[in-house]
Formats: sequence, C-alpha cells, structure tokens
Amino acid sequence: MIKYNNLITYPPAPILKHIIILYVFSAFYRRFKITLIMEKFVDIPKIFEILESYYPTHVMQARYQGQPFKVLVACILSIRNLDEITFPVADRLFQIADTPEDIVDLPIERLKAIIKPINFSESKAENIKKISKIILEQLNGEVPATMEGLLAFYGVGRKTANLVLSLGHNIPAIAVDTHVHKVTNRLGYVKTKTPEQTETALKEKLPQPYWIKINPLFVTHGKQICKTGRPWCDICPIIDYCNQIGVNPRKIVFKEA
Repeated sequence: MIKYNNLITYPPAPILKHIIILYVFSAFYRRFKITLIMEKFVDIPKIFEILESYYPTHVMQARYQGQPFKVLVACILSIRNLDEITFPVADRLFQIADTPEDIVDLPIERLKAIIKPINFSESKAENIKKISKIILEQLNGEVPATMEGLLAFYGVGRKTANLVLSLGHNIPAIAVDTHVHKVTNRLGYVKTKTPEQTETALKEKLPQPYWIKINPLFVTHGKQICKTGRPWCDICPIIDYCNQIGVNPRKIVFKEA
C-alpha cells in the first residue's frame, strides 16, 4: 500500500494478485524447501547411440542371435540365475546337444548333470526335454515364431517369448524384464507399475527399430550402472537425458591417498 496525503491507496488489482502469489510461493519455499526441476527430454535416438557405444554386445546377443532354439533353452536356464552361471552352463550343454533332436536323444540323467550348477536344474532339465520333444515331434523341429506358439510351452513367459522372437527369429518384439521396466521408468519415458504394463506402453511409444535392441542394452545398463536400489548416477553415460524418477543415487567419494 502507498500513503499519500494521509490517504491509503493499494496497488492495482493485477499487481496485487502477483504480489500475493509470490508471497505465498516464497512462504512454501521456506517451509518445505521446494526445488524447481526442469523436466529433461528423453532423447531415445541419442540414448541408444550412447548405450550401443558403451555396451557393444550383450552376452545372449553375441552367442545365440539367429538361433531360436539356443535362445529358448538359454532363457529357461537363466530364470532365477545369474548370467555368470547361466551362460557357461548353456555353452557346455550346446557343445553336447544344440538341437531339439540332440536333447531328446540325451539321457535325462546326463542332461541333469550337465546343468546341475543351475538353480532348479532337475525341473528345468525335465522341461527342456519335454519342449524339445514337442518341437521335434509336433512342430517339425522348428521353434515357433509367434507369441502364441511360444507361450504354449510350459514355463515360457512373455519375456522369454519376446527374446526368442527378437534375438532368435529377428522379429520386432520388446522383451521387458525388471531392468527394462526400471530403466524406462527412471528415465521418465514411461510411467508404469509392472513389466507387463511397460511392454504395452513401449509398443505404443517406442519406434520399432529399437524394439530388439532395448532388452540387451537396458538389461546391461540396469545391471552395471542403473542398479536396483541406489544407481550410479554420477557415472551414468545417459544422465543428461534421464529424469531420475524415484531415484536416490549413490555418491562417488574420492578419498585422499
């Protein structure tokens, strides 16, 4: 207000309105320490370009691309197992039997012994044997190239089916596991609660040329840097495009020698 000749006058209404808004906002800022953060643009082409240079080849992609039966078996073995255990066991198995016919001819006890380091090895050996027999006897030795055909196998879920389609058959498909779900949500590219919802959202939003690439790249990134819990944001190569949704990053501390 302004005092003039003992009269009290107030600023024009529009100015007064802005003064009140600024006052209220400053009060909230002091009370709750509000921080304004500008949303980052999730540049998908740039993100993939960076990650492809950062992680040249994923293990599954390097070993079994274009070989749907090997991708299928390796995926079954990988459930509830680390890659460090899965792939040496898979390689050892494929040196002995790498086709449905070979697996069917392999005695079940020997198959169990070969994959023994794998968690749930006995039940997985039985399942791999049954699936191989179905492929050989009912599908002319060919691994299905459709989602429906793959999901008909016991123990095969959408993630495994999508990996067989994308890496094995080179058919555009998005294989979403916990890492792909986690990274895409932290980026702010999708806002979903489950891997299944993420798959649906990505199919609607992600350009098809990236469908096959997203699993090997985001899984590797999710394991090495964008870790569950507290990720290594300080050394993340795509931090400039990440909104860090729901993230409590680790801090790298350099100690003096």
